[in-house]
Amino acid sequence: MSTSATSYRGKTILPRYAFIDGKLEENVPITVDNDGIITEIGGSVPYDALRFEHEVFLPGFVNAHSHAFHRHLRGKSGIGGKSADTFWKWRDNMYALVDGITTEKLYEYCYRTFREMLEAGITTVGEFHYVHHGTSRFDLDTAVLRAAQDAGIRMTLIQTFYEHASFDQPLLHPVQERFVSSFQEFIDNLNELLKFASQTVTIAVAAHSARAVGFDNIKKLYNYALERNLAFHIHMEEQPKEIDDCMRFIGEKKGPSDVLLEILDIGPLFSAVHATYTPPANMKKFTQHGANVVICPCTEGYLGDGIPHIVDNQHISFGTDCNNRISFLEEMRWACYSQQMRHNSRSVGGLSAVRLLHNATMGGARSLSIDKITGSIEVGKQLDYVSFDLNSPVLTGLDADTLIDGIVLSCGNREISKVVVAGIAQILH
Repeated sequence: MSTSATSYRGKTILPRYAFIDGKLEENVPITVDNDGIITEIGGSVPYDALRFEHEVFLPGFVNAHSHAFHRHLRGKSGIGGKSADTFWKWRDNMYALVDGITTEKLYEYCYRTFREMLEAGITTVGEFHYVHHGTSRFDLDTAVLRAAQDAGIRMTLIQTFYEHASFDQPLLHPVQERFVSSFQEFIDNLNELLKFASQTVTIAVAAHSARAVGFDNIKKLYNYALERNLAFHIHMEEQPKEIDDCMRFIGEKKGPSDVLLEILDIGPLFSAVHATYTPPANMKKFTQHGANVVICPCTEGYLGDGIPHIVDNQHISFGTDCNNRISFLEEMRWACYSQQMRHNSRSVGGLSAVRLLHNATMGGARSLSIDKITGSIEVGKQLDYVSFDLNSPVLTGLDADTLIDGIVLSCGNREISKVVVAGIAQILH
């Protein structure tokens, strides 16, 4: 983070509009302390307030699921060809990228991706990190943290456990050796990583998937997270093969979601990532338990995964996942559009523009268990926001009643004017 960056700490700012408590408010001052924390919203406007008459402030977008290094597979989709007709063939290309990775390369890959996220209005990234080992054990982990700090983005490092290649524990692919550790080795390293927590860094934990971690260790890791009030994430049922393999392995007609709903005390700290083929009945159970579902519509379309069964009142958040295209506005739109196409309806799961914005902000913060820190423009939280230029031709003629709909369903990254993290402007246009 550059010390020369524009700072709004210790100041009062006055945007034309700000999204506060679920709606746009006009000309409401926001006062920030010297640590970037909002101390007051409303009240009198001081003479030296910074005025932004042509901007609308939204809470910064919270990216709940990313593999930053995947961005460097861009341009190699193979879409339309037989050589890339399944998710599993794409994974082989990803493994080839990992094969030559070093701490320096991983830092570079992550830094570039995180800066691109900021350009897209993303102020927080949950980095689902499983490529741990370079020349020494776990030496790649701190490269990700350094890249986030230098890029200026808020980071939740989702430290990910990986112990074998599939349910029946076949021989590891050579690249997977970079992911794998014993449970105790992973926990020992995780305890060290917790010391890196700061104003802009938090730690969460993940089991990579039921394919890569046995159910007993998933339960142990989840209980570890519960004891420490840490968010817990897991890739779940992104592909039918995972469900089929699970059923064959355990000898019952139970997929990973069936098993986890039986063995875990699932609650708000739990996030299922993708859940593309999770049965609707289990999606309802996740909702009843207060669990989160992280969907990544652009990636799920790019990889040909499918469309998840979203149910009413689901705690949804979004992720950019493979980062082939980084636009949170597109993630919001395709979350909505894909559900509308699936159901031949324009009213599915309550996915209005306001609801999509909530999912992209507070939903993500809830999934990462940082909703007391960020996710809304609110007293006591960090000043994380993205602003949009009201002079943009895209927003011409819109007012307080129509702006959110216009931004979410019509804007792109180019309409973004400013991106602020903890009171420091990281992007200024």
